[in-house]
Amino acid sequence: MKVILTLLFYTSFLYGLGYSQNVKELDSLIQALELRQKEDTVKLSIYNSIVSRVIKNDNEIAYKYAEKGHDLGKKFEPTRLVAISAYQYAKVLQINGQHLKASQIIEDQISAFAAQKEVPPPFLYHQLGKIYDETGNKVEALNSYLKAFEVWRMYKNPLLTKEDFYQSIATLYLESQQYKEAQYYYEELLKWADKKENSNENKKIQAIASHGLVRVFIAKKEYDTALFHLQKSEEFCIGKSKRKCLLITYDLFSELYFTKFDYNLAKKYAFDALQMAEQLGEQQKAILLAIRLGDIYRAEGSYDKAELFLRRAEKTALSLNNNFLFKQVYFSFANLYEKSQKDKMALNYYRKYLMYKDSVNNEVSIRKINSLQMQFEQERHRQEIDLLQLNQREKQLQQETEVEIAQAFNMIGLVIIIALGIVAFLIYNRYRFGERTQKMLKRQSYSINKQNQKLKQMNEQLEKSKTELNAINKTKDRFFSIVAHDLKGPLNSLKGYSHLISTFGDKLPKEEIISMAADQERTLDNLYKFLEDLLSWSRIQMKAVALEPENIDLKTVIDKMCEILMPLIEEKEIDAKCIDVDGKQVFADKNAVFTVMRNLVSNAVKFTPREGTIQVKAEIEKNEEGNTTGFTKISIIDTGVGMPRAVSQKLFKLDNKYSTKGTEGEKGTGLGLIICKEFVEQNGGEIGVESTEGEGTTFWFTLPSFNSEYKKEPIKEAIAIETMDEY
Repeated sequence: MKVILTLLFYTSFLYGLGYSQNVKELDSLIQALELRQKEDTVKLSIYNSIVSRVIKNDNEIAYKYAEKGHDLGKKFEPTRLVAISAYQYAKVLQINGQHLKASQIIEDQISAFAAQKEVPPPFLYHQLGKIYDETGNKVEALNSYLKAFEVWRMYKNPLLTKEDFYQSIATLYLESQQYKEAQYYYEELLKWADKKENSNENKKIQAIASHGLVRVFIAKKEYDTALFHLQKSEEFCIGKSKRKCLLITYDLFSELYFTKFDYNLAKKYAFDALQMAEQLGEQQKAILLAIRLGDIYRAEGSYDKAELFLRRAEKTALSLNNNFLFKQVYFSFANLYEKSQKDKMALNYYRKYLMYKDSVNNEVSIRKINSLQMQFEQERHRQEIDLLQLNQREKQLQQETEVEIAQAFNMIGLVIIIALGIVAFLIYNRYRFGERTQKMLKRQSYSINKQNQKLKQMNEQLEKSKTELNAINKTKDRFFSIVAHDLKGPLNSLKGYSHLISTFGDKLPKEEIISMAADQERTLDNLYKFLEDLLSWSRIQMKAVALEPENIDLKTVIDKMCEILMPLIEEKEIDAKCIDVDGKQVFADKNAVFTVMRNLVSNAVKFTPREGTIQVKAEIEKNEEGNTTGFTKISIIDTGVGMPRAVSQKLFKLDNKYSTKGTEGEKGTGLGLIICKEFVEQNGGEIGVESTEGEGTTFWFTLPSFNSEYKKEPIKEAIAIETMDEY
């Protein structure tokens, strides 16, 4: 006991001494900045030194000086010192979750080296690979790692070593389940470690490579080969990191023997690893080991001991608030109670498992969406750079043209001087020389006009490309917003319910199964409506909807619409009326008008309570002087719940898509009103809303009135009526 206390004392003393020394060095560097004015290169070197000392312990100070270093580095041409400041700033941004900005910092630095026709340092590509890896873009991460390795072979004084590349690439292949490639790089890492002179460092790298190979062979179910590498890895655990190395080794021993159904050895190594994890403060590893012990005891049939270890894991997981750990614990609980025939508890824990599984899947989906968004923003960034380069090329052409013009004028001056000289000496040849000069001037003028015309065409092409780029980017933003938000929720709900019914269907009460089926039916109805609206919107955006305006009777369209919506209106006992609709005709596409009316009246039914009122009103629009404007205004007035002004301003914008439940829980997609706006505007009208919260809402839109010059073609009319019936 005395020996242990003595060792703890000296360890604490040495750690405190080292920490104190590090703080003194940091204070000295900061004081060196404040004492006197220094050269920018010296200041940049000090900023880099400060960041490297505090990046693991003090994020606030690291961010402050990394940002200063990066701003100062912008003054210089790309050098290794400037690259290090950009590399450290990107690392700090990555720690703070600003992955997009971090990747742009690295890419800008790589572009700066390329512009100077110099090779970028390999640590820039390596850090870019880490950013991609963390955001889930494994393909780009691997490309960046391989590029870093390629550059590293030719670069002098790198910050990275060969094992950094082998380990990063091998781990990425292992996570991507490309076991053959992962095995190759782990074996190469072992060969590299054999060549190193430092024995302790050599053993550490050999242990990392052996652990990686063990995971590869377990995944490939080559258990004897995995056991061989595990036994070798135990010999490599020496030095300061011995206990952490042994923790990983014993954990893998336990996993391997559990996979081989050797429960005694699996328990032995799991207990040893659990004890080390708790001593080292590795809480997450301790939780996973406790779960494994619970699974081992469950497999042996010792249900009480299994429950004891799972309770222990659950208690520790609560302190970390980690959804992944909760998912693992509750899945093991569900399996335990199902095997011990405690069906109610198994069902309860399986529901908890599904809930946290959805949370983990949502986190993964968010990372994927963030990765897609990061790629999209990077592509936009590259396109902006291309536009900038095109502008620079345009300026260069303009300068070349100005030089040509100046040269032309110099040539003209020279020709005039020669002409005057010839006139002075040779009067006879004056007329012929003037003729030649005239032709030369015309050719020069033609050349200048041709250059100006070429510049004008390039300007027009540039503006056209810019407009198309903005439209494409806006459409992509809309598409990501809709798909990420509105498809994920219903599909996750359907998946969870289907799994519950297929797993516990024979144990659930009939009423609960009917309730679940009804929920699934409602979810499918809403999902179908969303896909239908999304298809309509997509067809509009792709110009796939060909509008055929004609003179149509509003009463006919409204009667057709009421025929479809009357069951909903009667179910809620709503009083629906038409005011001044008879005899009103508009000049528009019949399908578009029907779609707009159906969406707006359906929306009114959704937000009007039972025994409320809905009115459809049509009137010829007039201006302030009382003259007709040539448009007919159609209003849908309800006595529903109304909405605040802040909400009504969002209704027709796709980038602020808004949807809420009706008075009896009816759901919408949020796309209906956006489709209405597109159809109304394409028919030459306008759409708007007026609402008072608690009193009701009026949606209105205008369409061109009856067109006396239009002559209906019978064939087109038949096609239009048939299309309207499809709605």
